Amino acid sequence: MNPYLIVRKIIQDIILIVLVAVVIFVVYRLMPGNPAQLLLFGAKNKAGLSGARLAAVEAQLGLAGGKWNPANFLIYMKDMFTFNFGYDYFESLTVWDIIREALPYTFLLFGTAAVISFALGIPMGILTSWFRSTKKESTLIATSTALNAIPFFVLAVWLVIYFTALRPYFPVRTVFPLSWLITNPGGVVYYMFLPVTTLIIIEGASHLLTTRAAMVGTLGEDFIMTARAKGVREGNVMFHHAARNAMIPISTRMALELALLMSGAVIVEIIFSYPGIGHLLYDATLELDYPLAEGALFIISLVTIITYSLVDFIHAWLDPRIKL
Repeated sequence: MNPYLIVRKIIQDIILIVLVAVVIFVVYRLMPGNPAQLLLFGAKNKAGLSGARLAAVEAQLGLAGGKWNPANFLIYMKDMFTFNFGYDYFESLTVWDIIREALPYTFLLFGTAAVISFALGIPMGILTSWFRSTKKESTLIATSTALNAIPFFVLAVWLVIYFTALRPYFPVRTVFPLSWLITNPGGVVYYMFLPVTTLIIIEGASHLLTTRAAMVGTLGEDFIMTARAKGVREGNVMFHHAARNAMIPISTRMALELALLMSGAVIVEIIFSYPGIGHLLYDATLELDYPLAEGALFIISLVTIITYSLVDFIHAWLDPRIKL
């Protein structure tokens, strides 16, 4: 792998992260409302609000001189890249401590759904290409296309209504201590079943369609025809020759799917009241809690960018023809 290309990719990622930090700063300051006023008296109650007290609270919150003060922007940028997100407006904890408590839950949800959806979707996609031009293929493609078209929040709401209200088999709030991973794994499965199922259904269908498309393209290559002409068994042709060579286009698509899965995990956390960073971001945005909202969104963006870059490096290592 060319060291120049690696350095160029790292520089591109740094520029992208800086731009993301700037966008986050701008977006949250375009929102209406005053966090200092909300902290003191609530969103609508302005009675008894003195200018001196409001100014003091704004200075404490890093909003002295107004939302668009350039000095505050420079402090914000320095804090973002040192992970010094400040203190939460409503709790006596640092923002990083709050995010650090929520991150393991998000990684658990995201990682579980990613592994299971890949493990189910890729083999099913290979089998679908094996059933080419049959009713089985048509049925699988039609079902997967329909499932893949459902937004995460729609499926999540359906599952919540049916399995927590009409048929209350599962809890509405999926909150559990992380210690249960060791002491009570069954309880973890019970509480995570609906959020994980929501992500697996949609992402598994997407992986099936992606794998099937890559396999169909690979099966038309000359080396596949040569293998069949030599009398290689169809199973070996499918899984040993075609599937292995289809992994590069599949992995390229999977990088995009990981970002989609991450965004889906954030939405699912909100709907199921799952104590991850997505739910944290939602609550902080509603409360105009700038430090917590900006810190949470910055971490989500950072994880997504790093994931994309790692996939790019893996592609370049697998296939030297690919340039970063």
